[in-house]
Amino acid sequence: MRSWMLMLLCGSLLAAEGSGMVVDRSVRFVNDQVVTIGDIRSRNGIRIELFRRAGRVLPDNRDSLLRFNRDTLEELTDEELLVQKANELQVAIDRDRLSSEVIAEARTRGLALRDIATLRRTRDRDAKIDAVIGWFEGRAANITPTDLRATYDRRIADFARPPRARTLLIALRPTADDERKELVKSLAGLMREAQQSGDEAITAAAAGQLDAFLAADTPGQEVILATVADAVAKHAGRDGLPKKAITLTQRAGELLARWRAVRTREQCLTELNALREELLRLEAGARAELFNARAKAISQGPQASEGGLLGWVEPSTFGKEIEEQALAMPVGEPSAPFWTGGAAAVVLVLEREEGRTQSFAEVVATLQAALERERRQQVRRRVTDVLRAQASIHDVVDLAELLQ
Repeated sequence: MRSWMLMLLCGSLLAAEGSGMVVDRSVRFVNDQVVTIGDIRSRNGIRIELFRRAGRVLPDNRDSLLRFNRDTLEELTDEELLVQKANELQVAIDRDRLSSEVIAEARTRGLALRDIATLRRTRDRDAKIDAVIGWFEGRAANITPTDLRATYDRRIADFARPPRARTLLIALRPTADDERKELVKSLAGLMREAQQSGDEAITAAAAGQLDAFLAADTPGQEVILATVADAVAKHAGRDGLPKKAITLTQRAGELLARWRAVRTREQCLTELNALREELLRLEAGARAELFNARAKAISQGPQASEGGLLGWVEPSTFGKEIEEQALAMPVGEPSAPFWTGGAAAVVLVLEREEGRTQSFAEVVATLQAALERERRQQVRRRVTDVLRAQASIHDVVDLAELLQ
């Protein structure tokens, strides 16, 4: 969202014309209480944060900005009417608990005295609104077992649970031609530098392969380059190495690790097929341990460091190919290699749950909590509608004028 929109939302409309000073201004009278631009600005800050957390789109033009501010004004109006009704009914509030909660929150957040006073007013207002809604709820019909059962029957599709499988995965990605060429070039550079390393053993390891390298074809040269990198890397940590040789041994180790991960499509499939055969030779209960170890060692897929544990795979959670394999394979039997997202992969299912519909007994507590929330929202809407019909609500200024 453009920065000027955020500025408007957060209170730039409070600037007095030509003065650069920030002032507050009445926007609406709700009976004998006033809602100000400052109130709207403060609430906008809260609503913006809630929108962001929920992944909702913030206002990005003047019309949507005006709607956002008007929604804030109506929200504040409803709350003011509820607070006034709470004062009229003299609903009970546990002020000792309220004070304790404010103090605890202030300490946690490290608030200044002024902010503590603001927090207390906000919590006092919220407590009055909760209390008055509770007062009206107590006069509404209770949710009965019959209501719960009828709601379950009506919403039974919401309680369907798809099949799922707790799954391990190993994935190997074929190396791109450009990446392989760049790596071979780096290995060749390492061999050249090793011949002038300043360390006799490292220089000898590189120079001793030079004639064989010049005589070999391209695949043979790649093997020799990897052999030289391995020989240089083995000197890492040796006492008395010159500074240049220390750098070379470190680089050799990095290049060697990259080279060992180089695979063609055929090599990916061959390696995974060999792993599958090895797993099948084991008892079913011993396969997960080997799979975990190999995933940590070779997998280029998700959660490799966790042994390839994807967690529970169910429809629409992972790629189609992974889901098809995970939901089809028997527990403990490794799949044949398959392709997904440009990588060859195998999966091993650790545990399976078939699709089913949750019973009424399983969901009754959750269902009751949901119905109580819905009832509370309905009570709040009905009460605010009645209070608005009885109230004197008068706008001092149209918000649209402030966005001109």
